[in-house]
Amino acid sequence: MSCEANLVVFTSEDLKLCTNNFHRNNLIGLTQFCKLYRGQIKQQGFSIGSQAGDVTVKVWGERSSCITFTNDEFLMVKEEIQFLTHPSIKGHPNLVNLIGYCCEKEVKGVIYYLSPWDTLHNLIPKDNMNWVQRVNVLLQFAQLLEFLHNKEKPFLVLNTNASHIMLDWEGKPTLVDYGLISGGIIGEMTPLKKKMPMHTIGFVDPFFAAKGGSYWDTSCDVFSFGVILLGLIAKRNSELENVGKPQLGLDSLVHNWAKNVYRPSFSLVHRSLQEDWSYFAEDGTAITELGMRCVEFFPVNRPTMKKVVECLQGLLGFRRLEDARPNKREKTFHGN
Repeated sequence: MSCEANLVVFTSEDLKLCTNNFHRNNLIGLTQFCKLYRGQIKQQGFSIGSQAGDVTVKVWGERSSCITFTNDEFLMVKEEIQFLTHPSIKGHPNLVNLIGYCCEKEVKGVIYYLSPWDTLHNLIPKDNMNWVQRVNVLLQFAQLLEFLHNKEKPFLVLNTNASHIMLDWEGKPTLVDYGLISGGIIGEMTPLKKKMPMHTIGFVDPFFAAKGGSYWDTSCDVFSFGVILLGLIAKRNSELENVGKPQLGLDSLVHNWAKNVYRPSFSLVHRSLQEDWSYFAEDGTAITELGMRCVEFFPVNRPTMKKVVECLQGLLGFRRLEDARPNKREKTFHGN
């Protein structure tokens, strides 16, 4: 694999050193294809500039499905590097800043400039995030998807879920899994990728899944975003361990739960979040309705990500959120 400009080529020993031999205490979470670890390279002697310090290390397991279903064991690493280093993408505030990679038989991984707080999946049910922070996460991630969808050749993320979004210590969301990304410079979804199992139960678009996964478009990402939105405002994750239980079944999934309890002009915002200083009842109703539109079964009934962003920016509490959010940006990222 050719070395990309300005990227560090790490060895498996380097990654082990960064993570204390992939110690379980440094494990943050799992994505569909990888494990995410906290890392430290500040004093390891790597020539990576002034941003050395706390990092996120992502490694692909030898038995992961991405290796089982491809003849090129380095394919996903290559495509991720191609995507993240492209001038039209590189530097987006909600995409990772890549330091380098490791492509060895024993370890396949990448290292990001990202001081991790936790995955969104782990934070959703906790009290660590208030209403302002949650709406801020939704807005920034919606803007990222809008950015990817609005390219001349749109990018599709496809396996978006809360476990694939990392928050830093300022609460900024960053997408950290690109295993099924297609479109744009990556090209159309290949037959090989279509064979890869989607383990993101509860986030996969049921309409396209029912068609055998032969065709996907940007509305699939809208559906996944809607599930994330509903879970974030209700402080609720899909209880995947209950999906196979007859008495609970698919009702354990966030979007099915929401459809069972939702009524017009009804808010699914968790009671504790309604006590936040910046919460407005009108916003609770509006954002719930937005989430329900995103998870409509038929794609034609879902909004575009552009409409989602407009709706979020139109919330009554948004002006307060603009002043309060730590990652306030005056300009929109456009790329080259």
